[in-house]
Amino acid sequence: MHGDTAMKTKTRNPMKIRMIKNLFAAAMLLATVVACDGGKDTAVQSQEGSPKDTLQASNQAATGVRIAFIYGDSINASYQFLLDAEAELERESKLIDDRIRRKYERAEKRAAELQKEAPTMGQLEMQEAQFELQDLQIEIQEFQEKLARDFRKREVELQKDYLKRVNEFLEEYNSDGRYDIIMNFQPGGNLLWMSDSFDITADVLAGLNARYKRELAEKSGS
Repeated sequence: MHGDTAMKTKTRNPMKIRMIKNLFAAAMLLATVVACDGGKDTAVQSQEGSPKDTLQASNQAATGVRIAFIYGDSINASYQFLLDAEAELERESKLIDDRIRRKYERAEKRAAELQKEAPTMGQLEMQEAQFELQDLQIEIQEFQEKLARDFRKREVELQKDYLKRVNEFLEEYNSDGRYDIIMNFQPGGNLLWMSDSFDITADVLAGLNARYKRELAEKSGS
């Protein structure tokens, strides 16, 4: 089977980006769409009378269930919203690294100043210097934790946005009720094999990207 393209995500310390596409893939491990009532207009139409339609019709006649599937890894690799989301997290990771680095540099500079002054310090001044260094350490730790929380919060927001976009598109795509179930194929998942005649990945990916492109155009024009 095809669709095994994978995106590579760079990692940086101390903040490490956690393969966002894998988070999304896990959340979409089995996407099921309940067919809507027939008679509605569809946003994306497949070609009628094609060999794929014939095979699907044969399957429906045999089982009574109309099934389709998408290659989730292909969506992850080529859906522009997801690529933009990954790029955003990469930029944010670099900014976080830079802010933490500058924080450390200021703390190290102050520690060096105190160490230089130590020989001339009295006991009280030495204690105050130690407290100051402890406070700097605590400040850096709290700063790192806050940035990490903000990063994870944004990551979760993007994940939810991704799932919302996919689900909304599939509801529109299947608004004529042509399918009872739309499944998500992921390597190592529950769906081990299915005929390519049920593959609607190209239609779904084209529709998702077209909708996202329109959204970006509307935002830039506003």
